[in-house]
Amino acid sequence: MPSPAHSIRAPLLWLLLPLMAGLSAAKIWPAPGFGLWPFLIAAGLSALIAGWAARRARRSWALGALVLAGTLSGYLLLQLRYPHLHARENRPPREITLRVRVTEVFSPTARARSVSGLGTVLLADAGGEDLVGQRIYFSAVRRISVPLGISGQYEFKGVLEPLPRDAAGAGFNDYLANLGVRQRLLRSRAARELKPPTKIQTLVAGLRERLEVILRHGLDRHPQTASLYLAMLLGEKAALSPEQENAFMRSGTFHVFSVSGLHVGVIALALHMLLFLLRVPRRPEALITLAVLWVYVQVTGGGTPSVRAYVMIAFLLCSRAFRLPGNAFAALTAAAFCTLLVDPLQLFSTGFQMSYSVVTALILFGGPLADRWLENWQPFTLVPRPEWRWWHHLINGVGRKVISATAGCWAAFLASTASGIGFFGLFSLGSFVANLVILPISTLALIAGFLSLLAGLPGLLSVSGLFNSAAALIIIAADWLLRHGTTLPGVYFPARFRAEWLAPASLALMTAVMLAGASGRWAGRYGGFWPPVVLLVLLLILGVKFGG
Repeated sequence: MPSPAHSIRAPLLWLLLPLMAGLSAAKIWPAPGFGLWPFLIAAGLSALIAGWAARRARRSWALGALVLAGTLSGYLLLQLRYPHLHARENRPPREITLRVRVTEVFSPTARARSVSGLGTVLLADAGGEDLVGQRIYFSAVRRISVPLGISGQYEFKGVLEPLPRDAAGAGFNDYLANLGVRQRLLRSRAARELKPPTKIQTLVAGLRERLEVILRHGLDRHPQTASLYLAMLLGEKAALSPEQENAFMRSGTFHVFSVSGLHVGVIALALHMLLFLLRVPRRPEALITLAVLWVYVQVTGGGTPSVRAYVMIAFLLCSRAFRLPGNAFAALTAAAFCTLLVDPLQLFSTGFQMSYSVVTALILFGGPLADRWLENWQPFTLVPRPEWRWWHHLINGVGRKVISATAGCWAAFLASTASGIGFFGLFSLGSFVANLVILPISTLALIAGFLSLLAGLPGLLSVSGLFNSAAALIIIAADWLLRHGTTLPGVYFPARFRAEWLAPASLALMTAVMLAGASGRWAGRYGGFWPPVVLLVLLLILGVKFGG
């Protein structure tokens, strides 16, 4: 009998999938010359028909009209939110002065000469009126610029030029293009602050500095390890050496430096254990956990993976606190739906695609696979369970944990291989084993960091230093394992897809196979757990070119 924890009942999929289809259509095809009003009328009529058919219990009519309404709504949403999405800028680079509201600042290294980020143009000088309301990428020289803060408004002076496209189709410029950026401001300076950041962002920035001081305590003699530590806990840009960067990239474990579901989940679990020990009731516990996690997500920069994890955890906690029906996949679906409503262009970002495809595989494939394997894990069958000694329970418990972790890493490997090839040009065959080893180690480092912050905030820095030292030892061990492990033959291979469109198509196809398999409960008559494996093998044989 399938575990209820792995139920895939998620009615919101009937809205999410058509919405994604509509957004994809809007990304490909610009609005027609006659305007969007026919699409608006058609979407409204489809919604009315869906409501009428549902009241008359005509299921097929209701679902068909709902899908059409959702698809048209997705097309309208992207076209109305980003009317300049398909505009092509052919003007040569020019000097310009802009008033920009900063929405994101990319964490620079300590020695970086410039600070970069994203912003929205609020005002432009003569000849740049069409830029107002558009997203823009900026790179400003640090020593001649005022300090920048998220939500603040600044006057920038620099050279504006159209955003070029990357030849490989998977570089930083394409990442920016998928976020709706069409222009970049280079060789610029933030001349003056026109409006300071909001009080909340100011508090977040101050708290971030305080947390950095706590996490660095006792690690003054190990700046490289401290940099890795801050990258794991706070999303700081680590000062990785080329050898370290290559090791983490080739092993498929670079995600430990991107604050994501692993980080938010570990902090949520640690908070749950702490509040449980304090005997806090369920509903106040949920509110406290969500409040602390929201602050953590903001402190770490509010990236797509961390926001996705936060929204998903919020739906799960609220459903349990208020005794509402729910499951992990329904929470993931709701998180994706809310994310796309707020920012439709997230659908085309690398972070969104990788994050949601991997977590979908963990829920739909990894969980049921672990259940199937655990059914066959029956150690000491000749010894009655009441007569088990402590070592019987230890072996049984460790075995179950290893089996569950192996199933999860296998699911993540299947889901992430296509993105690794498409976005990083690497087929990391060793990522399965590497994640199986590095993820538990990283979890220990995250827990040590959480305990360090818990002790350091009230001023117990000596205790924080002990936890920081423990985390540093763990990080040094992980670094050593990866740097030596990636030198083994067959751990990774340079690879690329034969066609650029195969990377997102492979992700979508793998996710569809996961959905189909889960809906059939991975029954043997449908191929069991083998269809995703067969799909990956076919993609590697037919769609991937190996070598430099």
